[in-house]
Amino acid sequence: MGNSDRKPGLIKRLWKWWRTPSRLALGTLLLIGFVGGIVFWGGFNTGMEKANTEEFCISCHEMRN
Repeated sequence: MGNSDRKPGLIKRLWKWWRTPSRLALGTLLLIGFVGGIVFWGGFNTGMEKANTEEFCISCHEMRN
């Protein structure tokens, strides 16, 4: 049994598996990123709308007429 008959080590096998993503993995990553971006965008806009009200401003600051 020579060196050429040995299986590669665990780290080499994991590295090879990690470096060669499939098309399904790339598509899934893009889809999750796209959906996550939409959710973040919606949450950010909702927060900005709530913070842009007079009630929110006068909860910390005094305002005069």
